[in-house]
Amino acid sequence: MSSPVHRRARRGLFDALLLACLGYAVYAATPIGAVVETGIRVARGQRDHPSWFSTFRGRDTAPPPPSEATAVALTQLVSGDVPEPLQRASLAHGVDTDVLAAVIAVRGGCAGTTCSADAPDKLAMYAPGHGARIDVDVIAKAIQAARVALATTNDELAIEALFLGTPAVTLALQQARRSGLEGADDVEVHAPFFAPGARRGPLQGAMAVLLVHRLRTLAWPTDGRFRITSPFGERVHPVTGKTTFHNGTDVGTPSGTPLVSAHHGQVKRQSVDSISGNYVIVDHGLGIQTTYCHLAAASVHEHEHVDRLDVVGLSGASGRVTGPHLHYVLRLSDKAVDAQRYGRAPGHGGAVMTAAPASTSPSPSPSPSPSPSPSPSPPATPPPSTKARMPKPAPSAPATSLAPTPVAPPARAPTAPDGVGSSP
Repeated sequence: MSSPVHRRARRGLFDALLLACLGYAVYAATPIGAVVETGIRVARGQRDHPSWFSTFRGRDTAPPPPSEATAVALTQLVSGDVPEPLQRASLAHGVDTDVLAAVIAVRGGCAGTTCSADAPDKLAMYAPGHGARIDVDVIAKAIQAARVALATTNDELAIEALFLGTPAVTLALQQARRSGLEGADDVEVHAPFFAPGARRGPLQGAMAVLLVHRLRTLAWPTDGRFRITSPFGERVHPVTGKTTFHNGTDVGTPSGTPLVSAHHGQVKRQSVDSISGNYVIVDHGLGIQTTYCHLAAASVHEHEHVDRLDVVGLSGASGRVTGPHLHYVLRLSDKAVDAQRYGRAPGHGGAVMTAAPASTSPSPSPSPSPSPSPSPSPPATPPPSTKARMPKPAPSAPATSLAPTPVAPPARAPTAPDGVGSSP
């Protein structure tokens, strides 16, 4: 029979374990732990401080778009030629210029013939012997080394490794894959398997770069030969004649035209209503969503994983429209923004503006925006039996550059008259 002393000792050990679990829960899931983490990182002189509220569900993988002040301070990505330092580094180490431009835009800048950035936390694992400020050639070398260490060609995983290290990224990937999660290589899928301190600290720095990279590489939903019939922003309503705000971009695509996903992601919604007709919403992670309205038929279903350039549906005239067209909406952190200013939009040269969404943009509702002029919806054709994919366009010369000030958005096509095909 156990003596009272032994029983007290066991109870004391049990209480200590419970207290340790409670302390870890407070550290991992409350702002109190984030405050402690901030103090530790400040004492170490580290740049990427925790987001105090990223411990709550959904917050640690949804970085906000850069603010207006940050957008002005950061190097802006605009149409034009890629700076020579980025070209040299890209060719020397086989790293895409879009990846290098994203790192430079978020963490550094270009001055004359030099492009540099603040070093990520784990840079020394891949390119030792450098200081706090590094040249773009060192960044490219480190990204290539990270890809080799991870045995991958995925540039986004390499970016994560620069901030979190190979062991942490490898472990998170293994756990996500063992759990059978679809799209395990995406940061928003395997991020929950990082330690709380990593999610709140270095992961936030990595996601800021990944956000700019995804925006920079957004595909246009059509092949670009179809004109914009009604751009984003204020316009004269095609039916009422009043000035209204148009939260998307109308593209004059004939019925049956294949429409592709702007980036990889998961189908958040695929539905039909009397206003938007057949529509598809794709969540691309990091707060990026695209919506495709007035489809003749959808080619995907809810919760399905899609890759960049996978066909999501066929253009049509379902819902309330003035003619066949695509109503395309891009949202960042639930705010509608001008899709023509991002990614591979026609006339934009593959650039991305890092400015925050305009404050005049109304907060969108969960459902797609309505379309005014009534017309009967055509019967939906059955979706393709297999997932289609648009052929990738032939590579062209790079058409991006870094400049210190924002640039005006590209010229807009005039709003189409009623009957050509538009929606509000």
